[in-house]
Amino acid sequence: MHAHDRLAAIAVLDRAGEILRTELGDEAQAVWPVLSALLQSHLQDQPVSITVLADLSGLPRTSARRIISALKAKGWLEFRATSGLGSRATIVPSAWLLDRVDRITEQTVQMIVGATADGTLDRFDAVKLSRAGDAGVAWPHPASAGFNDIVELTLVAYEDPVFDILKRKRPDIERFVGHRLRILTFPQVDYRARLDQVLTDESARDETSPLLIAIPFPWLAELSRDGHLLELENLQAESNFSGADFYEAIWAASWFDRKLYAIPLQPTVDFLWYRQDLLEVEGLDPPRSFDDVLRIAERMHRPRLGRAGITWSAAPGLPIAETFLQILGAQGAAEFDDGVLQVDTAMGRHVIEYLRALIPFSPARVSSLDWARNARLFGAGKAAMCYHWSNRYGVLDSHALLQQGGRVGLQLHPTYASDMVPLSPLGGALLAIPASNPEPAARWAWRAIETLTSSELTKYFVLHGAAGSARQSVAEDRYVKQRNRVIAVIDRLASDRQIQTIPSQALANYRDMTQTLSDHLELLLFGGDQDIRKGLGALQRALANGRRRKR
Repeated sequence: MHAHDRLAAIAVLDRAGEILRTELGDEAQAVWPVLSALLQSHLQDQPVSITVLADLSGLPRTSARRIISALKAKGWLEFRATSGLGSRATIVPSAWLLDRVDRITEQTVQMIVGATADGTLDRFDAVKLSRAGDAGVAWPHPASAGFNDIVELTLVAYEDPVFDILKRKRPDIERFVGHRLRILTFPQVDYRARLDQVLTDESARDETSPLLIAIPFPWLAELSRDGHLLELENLQAESNFSGADFYEAIWAASWFDRKLYAIPLQPTVDFLWYRQDLLEVEGLDPPRSFDDVLRIAERMHRPRLGRAGITWSAAPGLPIAETFLQILGAQGAAEFDDGVLQVDTAMGRHVIEYLRALIPFSPARVSSLDWARNARLFGAGKAAMCYHWSNRYGVLDSHALLQQGGRVGLQLHPTYASDMVPLSPLGGALLAIPASNPEPAARWAWRAIETLTSSELTKYFVLHGAAGSARQSVAEDRYVKQRNRVIAVIDRLASDRQIQTIPSQALANYRDMTQTLSDHLELLLFGGDQDIRKGLGALQRALANGRRRKR
């Protein structure tokens, strides 16, 4: 064992002890066995009685009971009657103790990350184990106004990793926002219909039951045009909330017709993901052009091994429509004339030809793949490449692949010509307040938005697996940089102005446009040998007719 490592280990122990004493007082070491056992049981949703906790602590039972009584008297833990354990009470940590644990966690994480040598986690530098240095974005704290048990906010959202985190960590989130929280999530393919039901519900809403909704970036114009969303400028003006820390392109997605209707929660960028380990074995570079993708897909396509060359979202509806839009937009060719998407162009034909050429190297039923199934296929090692959004990073770069020795790379959208600089398609989730909220409920909803989109909560989401940050300060946080490599890529693209919502200007007829795209793309791609020029001509006329009907 090297002296360097021994010194580092001693420094870690000293620093950890210092953190405990600072947050819990001089008696921290003596009571820690009881607190550690309690907190571990609480975080694993395992209720404990006094006797069980005393035994778990490893201390003599009499000593442990004495510590438990003292901690209860200090307000560090609480006794709660639970019918499931007969007449015995269960012990839970108090809100004060959970807040202290959050502060201990933040400092411990910063200590470990700050002491890593050369960005690795297998060697630490004792010199760096100190209070000095950039503390980064703070850990979130409980709501300053305390907890209001009367208020229950309902968040209606779609299935997405960031909303999965909100559901999984709901007790934490409730402490941060200061009231109860109900989270309803629906499959992405069904979400628009569900959201319309919520927004057109005319039943009266109670002042203590605020409603908040999640909106994909491209839907904002249509929903705000219909009068379903509350304008937020007045609420923002009454608070200290600012858009200055948000990336310009992401903040712009919150506005329509020069009015603020939503706040960005989680951005996502569309990439081509690839199996770096497989390409390296074959001596192949990451694909930069359509031709590169096709060559690699053909070479990697191994149906007998259960592996496709590439997978992509081609299910009817939004999946196939947005796949076409993102690839077209990445070429800088998602152009509009009087609000009508121009598809009957040279680049439109190139994209259709490219997608047709991908089909033989795609999964057998690629025309049924939505976003979730597409990501799972790649994450299970059943495809060598995958077009997908970065919010599914945890599924794409999965533990299952890691166990197989797989390594995942990401590439900006390949282009028709290798010397083109692609635009990276930008999407994500916005939080908006339905206009049906009475004024007191709308204020509760706004305060929840302020908290959920804060830099502290954004960092919290990254800690628990999110792969995006709408805020520049979070992307610059040292821990975040080490935690998630995708965020650094998005940060660079945003700084270089290489990310863009597609379409770049919000469209009030987005749903109709994407449905028209889907109807015609299904025939163009999977309907036999339809002539591309004729098919695109028919699609162009349908898009123009749809635009005229909306006027």
